[in-house]
Amino acid sequence: MPLTLASINLHCGLDRYGYAYPVEEAIAALDTDVVLVQENWRPRGGVSLARAAAGDCGYPGYAELPMTGDVDLPGLAVAPRAPDEIGAWGIAVLSRHPITVRTPIGLGAAPGDVIGDRSAQVVEVAGLQVVNVHLTHRLPYGPAQLLRLRRGLAGDYRPTVIAGDFNMFWPTILLARPYRQAARGRTWPAHRPLAQIDHILRSPGLRIRRSGAMRGVGSDHRPIRVEVEVPRRTPGRHPDIAALRPPARHRP
Repeated sequence: MPLTLASINLHCGLDRYGYAYPVEEAIAALDTDVVLVQENWRPRGGVSLARAAAGDCGYPGYAELPMTGDVDLPGLAVAPRAPDEIGAWGIAVLSRHPITVRTPIGLGAAPGDVIGDRSAQVVEVAGLQVVNVHLTHRLPYGPAQLLRLRRGLAGDYRPTVIAGDFNMFWPTILLARPYRQAARGRTWPAHRPLAQIDHILRSPGLRIRRSGAMRGVGSDHRPIRVEVEVPRRTPGRHPDIAALRPPARHRP
């Protein structure tokens, strides 16, 4: 079964100058079955940007994971002219298919990171395990969080996609093995992309049909997209088990 998936850092609904852009139009432009969102802003007493877009863009499946309590938006320093608002900051998954929410995976906190403890959001959509991440920008703690994520998924043989804002370049992504890069393309900064810091990784044996970075939609990050061929499950056996387990030792 083919499933399209995109990841986008919404930058709290602000462009690189700090002016609001239409998030609903940005989500609609992705036109994928599943959308993973980072920097989802929820103003105090209101609904989050991603939840509002889910309702407007035809995504009945929705799961949200706030990573802060009430914080001051300008204090997050996401843009030079951020509105004077109080609210929560986090990540979310939007889906055209039903979502089963799994237990998040704790990634820990990095010194100097105003977000504090971060977690990976884990959901299941149409037989695919989807992991949404926004790793810290504080080096070398981002790679350490990636290693924690890999350990948190150890022994899980379900077909899996890990996607989000990794805040790190391609070579460091090798720390996530056996998960491998599924999409390449420069994503940041959106107006003149110089590097890929947003990634989509796949578990062994998971087939990718098409992939790549997309055009900018208003955020300071460009979205990244894949089309995944989700394998049919065989009772009593998972298609990724053979790929993830080490080969049996030969005994003479």
